[in-house]
Amino acid sequence: MKVTRKPLAKIEGRKRMRLSGLTIAWRGTPNLDDWVAYINRTRSGKLILADGVSERKVKALLVRLRTMSRREIERLAKA
Repeated sequence: MKVTRKPLAKIEGRKRMRLSGLTIAWRGTPNLDDWVAYINRTRSGKLILADGVSERKVKALLVRLRTMSRREIERLAKA
């Protein structure tokens, strides 16, 4: 008898940064290092802030981005 596994749960979210006005989106799987955070833009594509990191690093990044200006966040994404 073949046993099927339940697929891993994916988590997605987005948050609008109050100071910069940018919308930051993230997604990943709990307990895996496959999380990605990016600036959600419709016209000019996505600017990736973090890729292939842990959930903890993404959450820490979101806390840091709260106090940054739009220019600082975009510079961080392009680096």
